[in-house]
Amino acid sequence: MTRLVTEWVKGYRRGVAFGMERAHTPVDDTSGWFTERELPYGRRGVRIGLEVTAVRYDEQSPYGHIQVLDTTFHGRTLVLDGIVQTTETDEFVYHEMLVLGPGIEHGRPVTMLIVGGGDGGALRQALRLKSLAKVVQVEIDETVTKVCREHLPAISGGAFDDPRVELVFADGAEYVASRVRDFDVIVLDLTDPVPGGPAEPLFAEDFLRHARDALAPGGVLAMQCGSLTVQPEEVRTQLHRVRGVFEATRLHTAVVPGYQLTTFGFLLAARHPLRAPAEAGFADRWRNVAGPCEYLSPEMYSASMAIPPYLRRILHV
Repeated sequence: MTRLVTEWVKGYRRGVAFGMERAHTPVDDTSGWFTERELPYGRRGVRIGLEVTAVRYDEQSPYGHIQVLDTTFHGRTLVLDGIVQTTETDEFVYHEMLVLGPGIEHGRPVTMLIVGGGDGGALRQALRLKSLAKVVQVEIDETVTKVCREHLPAISGGAFDDPRVELVFADGAEYVASRVRDFDVIVLDLTDPVPGGPAEPLFAEDFLRHARDALAPGGVLAMQCGSLTVQPEEVRTQLHRVRGVFEATRLHTAVVPGYQLTTFGFLLAARHPLRAPAEAGFADRWRNVAGPCEYLSPEMYSASMAIPPYLRRILHV
């Protein structure tokens, strides 16, 4: 497994934990600093540091290193293998974009599959779609879900206990390969494709073909594709792979503070042409979303399709 590096910096003192060793920091009158590891496919020379006031959880599961940290800037934060996964202060930006976007694009999904998403934030947003009758979540690491239910309960908001939910703790690639035309929406809420990590195969074209075949007619797939500014190579690579499998693709963006304070990418893909938000009747689809959004609106959704020229040039879009 790739070596994990977690740094705690306290004034002039510095401690580094390597491999599977766990890092600890005092939680009384001395604050520590967590430094996020370099991202896969990321540009060199930049790493994000967060002031930590308490360590709520720090253990190794069969699939990776799990930490829950209380931070001054992001509030309570989930970290997997040294990379921030979600924060309680801005998770809604990521999860609304990732889940409500394809739900609105579809119109009235009845069935949804979420691969990954062990924190439950994607599941919470999915259950806001009034038409949804069933959502299956497949998460490889049951420990992540248990930890988030205990230490980050607001992110799932009770979604794990909803009767429309089926929780499956299994390999997402194997599960998706066994399904054909089952789901109106498939959401890939994956960790970064760390070489040799559990999520890496789920970014590959073979898996994407299985996901395409698991979509019902008119179905839509959504996935995150990394930071446009810090991980342009990942965004380019994933755009190329998705375009090689699906007839229609579209890149949306949003600034997600928890993810390196940068512009983050979300891909939609389908076998049919994706509808333009300006089309007649598209705004009516928002009535299928229960309750007010914190980030998305018809205007924000349309704006999320605009990519600055310099990023279009870098990403080849």
